Amino acid sequence: MSTYSRSHLLRGLLFALVLLVPTVPAAGRIFQDKEKQPTGEDLFKKVWKPNKAEATDLGDGLGPMFNGISCIACHNQGGVGGGGDNIANVQILTVLPRQDSRRNFRLDPVALEMLFEQAVKLHPDFELQNSVILHRSSVLNEAYGNWLKSVFEFKSVAKTSGFLSNIKLEEERGRLLTETPIHRVKKGSARDRYTIQVSRRNTPSLFGVGIIDKISDQDILALESTQKETDGPVKGIASISDNGKVGKFGWRGEQSSVAQFTSQACAIELGLSNADHPQARIPLSQSRRSQQPRHDISKSEIKKLVDFVNSLDPIAVRPPKTNHESELFREGQEQFNSIGCAECHVQTVGIAQNVFSDFLLHDMGPELADASHSIMKKVKSFPKGNSQHHFEIKNPQRWQTPPLWGSALSAPYMHDGRANSFHDAILVHGGEAATSVDKYKNLKPFDRKLVLEFLQSLGDDSTGGNEELSPEVHGWSIPPKRSRRGRLVRKQP
Repeated sequence: MSTYSRSHLLRGLLFALVLLVPTVPAAGRIFQDKEKQPTGEDLFKKVWKPNKAEATDLGDGLGPMFNGISCIACHNQGGVGGGGDNIANVQILTVLPRQDSRRNFRLDPVALEMLFEQAVKLHPDFELQNSVILHRSSVLNEAYGNWLKSVFEFKSVAKTSGFLSNIKLEEERGRLLTETPIHRVKKGSARDRYTIQVSRRNTPSLFGVGIIDKISDQDILALESTQKETDGPVKGIASISDNGKVGKFGWRGEQSSVAQFTSQACAIELGLSNADHPQARIPLSQSRRSQQPRHDISKSEIKKLVDFVNSLDPIAVRPPKTNHESELFREGQEQFNSIGCAECHVQTVGIAQNVFSDFLLHDMGPELADASHSIMKKVKSFPKGNSQHHFEIKNPQRWQTPPLWGSALSAPYMHDGRANSFHDAILVHGGEAATSVDKYKNLKPFDRKLVLEFLQSLGDDSTGGNEELSPEVHGWSIPPKRSRRGRLVRKQP
């Protein structure tokens, strides 16, 4: 790729951040009637707004950093609380250490110390981790725009590459792995050079999370033990969150409960500080936490949101219209099981029936690797102000198995939304799933179609569809195209 092309590639990324910025509403609150207390659903649909600076008895409202102006702006596929199209993807900014002579990233303590010293000058939230959210917008647009320009004054750009062959399916797989690249930029001098990387995350569906929340840690750890003892490449591991519990939410199982997931999303995605999580800081800010006099969203409001999200039922399986269609669905699931998909996409886990997940982290191969949040700086404090720290390295190729219930209504697929269909999603699997992908490719075309028909049955849109949103609510300048029945317009091969 020429220097000119690389320059336009990154410039396009920056333009995308600007073009897809949610429209910032005028200052003020949407619920002015103090006698009417908003419900959890009201809060989920609420268009948040920045408060006026002179309103010292309130938090600062929306922002100062935010990705959307409402929960439903991102969670709307298949109805209120569903997944999101790629337009709502979260951008992640990651720093990586300098490379050795073999182009491998150096992970020794000296290199990592140098990395964090440099990174924290770029953004204060790099203090303890190697990734931060690259927000779409800020209430301080000019200052944020200047910061973005300073970050992307780059020398070179490299993008990840897949592999190609003469076989048609391999060509498709290679295309899918490369058309949504991870963008990388070299920074720093020759002595302390480091790399910044921009990747993305697709918005997950919230349907059924209340049931998932009730799955016991023992049920998931039992699946981990079973996979460990069996022959074969599938060896999932449980994600243990900071509170010592099994993580079941997030693409890498970062959160162990719906409450934890919700409070973090409010703070990071909307900039709503709360008792459980500080809002995202403005780049170059020196303050670790917000200095505002009170939180933007109260504990009682967070609880209402959590209760509402927990009340969202899983989307039911689409009922077959004829006995013949019922037989096709059954045969499709048999093929799904025979090629090994059910080893990770377990149909029932604990009380969650038809969830099709094991909630374990699996190595998906180098083509799906993403080093975001893979390096953590752990600090231990001692009396008299002394402290020591060490670095924790996580496997960048591991991803948690997403539940498949309702997935027919939640395209695109994979952690970064690179797959527009189930067929595409299967082809980009790698690592522990490589054997299953090979079996899928070796199926007869009709049998592959059966697998896809079964997957397409995992979501009944006959009783509803995507929530109809006005631009004032979703905030996007270019809403995704949708079909008459509400399902995103996606074609299976």
